[in-house]
Amino acid sequence: MALTRVTNVSGASKFFGFLPPHGLTLASDAYVTIDGDLRTILGSGGRSGRYNRSRELAALDEACDAGDICITEIAESCCSSSSAS
Repeated sequence: MALTRVTNVSGASKFFGFLPPHGLTLASDAYVTIDGDLRTILGSGGRSGRYNRSRELAALDEACDAGDICITEIAESCCSSSSAS
């Protein structure tokens, strides 16, 4: 499963209402890591899929366009190494 890291690069502490589950305040340069792709989560109506989150998607786009956040997609590694003797 992919992870999404959202970093507040606005230079000030800000509340981001689109961050699950009910919005989060991030200090400047603080980040949160979310299980899954944030846009997919918001576009599908949240984890339960019961409601439309178009306002949250619009707010995410606005924060991106304003340069307030940096979004990094992180692929989880499933690699392991073992040594057989």
